[in-house]
Amino acid sequence: MGFRLTIDGSGPVNLSEKCITNVKFHSEIPADSNARATDNGAAIEIWGKMLFSLGAEEQDSTINLAKWSVVPSDSADSYRKVQVDVVAAGQIVRSFTLPNAFVMAYSEEQDDESGVGTFYLHVKQKKDLTSATAIEGGFSQ
Repeated sequence: MGFRLTIDGSGPVNLSEKCITNVKFHSEIPADSNARATDNGAAIEIWGKMLFSLGAEEQDSTINLAKWSVVPSDSADSYRKVQVDVVAAGQIVRSFTLPNAFVMAYSEEQDDESGVGTFYLHVKQKKDLTSATAIEGGFSQ
């Protein structure tokens, strides 16, 4: 099983199964509710490896993650379409799309001994547009 990440916007991000190591989707419902709440949210957490390309064979899209994480909230580019595809045996088996996502948290860690960097990205769908979140599965083979 693997994951693909696509983020639209200026400085697009396209990360493949080689890069993404873990994904968590959250349907956020208030814990203090005694009935189905209307204050729901949706978020995705993504962990991955930073695959630096010293020979410039392919662009390091993780640099665009870091740049997006510091875009000010008053910029239209702070909201982007984020899509995570879950891939099994070369087929997409689940797809999560947050069409108006913003960065909640982003961090990078580099290790000078192993030479491998890692990143963590937490994105959240704009709350008033939670209903636009798409969760798809059951794709025909």
